[in-house]
Amino acid sequence: MSDTATPPSAKALESLLAQRERFARLGEKDFAGATMLLVKKLMISAGQTTDDMKALRETVGGDLFETTLKSLTAHQARQLARRMDRSVPDLEVSTAGAACAWIRGLMNGTNPAPTEPAKTAEDTKPDDTPPTPKNAYFGRKAFRTGG
Repeated sequence: MSDTATPPSAKALESLLAQRERFARLGEKDFAGATMLLVKKLMISAGQTTDDMKALRETVGGDLFETTLKSLTAHQARQLARRMDRSVPDLEVSTAGAACAWIRGLMNGTNPAPTEPAKTAEDTKPDDTPPTPKNAYFGRKAFRTGG
């Protein structure tokens, strides 16, 4: 038995889609909703790469992909952006809109490459200033509790 065998639910979905005449009473809105549900599940699943997202956008079309991307919660969008680019700054994906913009930029190749500031000779010198002593008064229980 193979590990890559098609699950029974996927076979059922393929069978349903093969019988297009049964869908005469369903409208475009119904198909779009079902497709968006599957696309969203793929977007939030672990292991998504930029190439995976590009292939998904190509498969379902730009409009449906964009609608689904906009429907992600802030947490889901941040997770997807971080999966696609581990070096993304937190500030760049602080909201759902910002995370979606970062994802679009990754897919279009327009995001700036993360740059680390170059260390100069001045930055590598050891610090000669002694550490400031901890004020013992602030650690007292009477001070912390206000009593």
